[in-house]
Amino acid sequence: MNKIQIYSPAKINLNLKVIKFDNNSRKHKLKSRVSILKLCDVIQIIKSKSLNIKYHKLNKKIYLADDIIKKTISYFDKKYKKKSSFNINVEKKIPVGYGLGGGSSNAASILKFLYSYYKINPNNFWIDAPNIGSDVLLFIDQNPKMIDGIKSIKRIKPSKPRWKKIFIIIPNQKNLTKDIFLNFKKKQYHHTNIKTKNDLTYSSRALNPEFTRIYDFLCNFRDDFKLFDMSGSGSSIFVSFKSAYVEKSIIHNIHEKFPLLRIEKSYYFS
Repeated sequence: MNKIQIYSPAKINLNLKVIKFDNNSRKHKLKSRVSILKLCDVIQIIKSKSLNIKYHKLNKKIYLADDIIKKTISYFDKKYKKKSSFNINVEKKIPVGYGLGGGSSNAASILKFLYSYYKINPNNFWIDAPNIGSDVLLFIDQNPKMIDGIKSIKRIKPSKPRWKKIFIIIPNQKNLTKDIFLNFKKKQYHHTNIKTKNDLTYSSRALNPEFTRIYDFLCNFRDDFKLFDMSGSGSSIFVSFKSAYVEKSIIHNIHEKFPLLRIEKSYYFS
């Protein structure tokens, strides 16, 4: 086979409500509206004599403690009685550990590739994806989704779907998902008068001082935003603007206040 290149998109949670903690699954039940971004990882695949998976960021090799691509292939091979051997190179353009779903998206992209390569019915994605990870099913297509529970995900079909501009702000300090949910479960945070549609924002503020400084600064411009909040368990923040004029001015102000801050311009499908 020739080298195959596939794209693995990020996502944002436009809102997030923690319903309750489920003792059976040991996970929190969530309600959240999710949109897919154009920001994506690039995955190159070529046939090989053995399975080799490498991750790169800006041409530098990186190591991921939990390799979800390896987990996906292992699951697939066991279920469908295959022995997959490929060289897989992943260029990580999606920031790792910021609530943007890069790992789950990588798993979804590889799963779709394996269905195609082995000529297996792609409708199996609905069954296989939740067994690999709770968010993998979000990446079945580019349509917006609604998470309602733990494994319940519903497609939303917009009346006039299109790509809309959005900016993703990436603090230097990450949030650890486990710590954020534990903080929320134990209620070790303070409610403030901030307006947020993400229940986990309060825990992020309790655990991540840099996030709090950036979030509070952005609150000064709330009236100029169409969208503004933290994505998932953070610590990334998304903003979209009401006009091009205020967009340019506020982006300049953010860079001036936080010169080392990474800001990614992208588009979300809605």
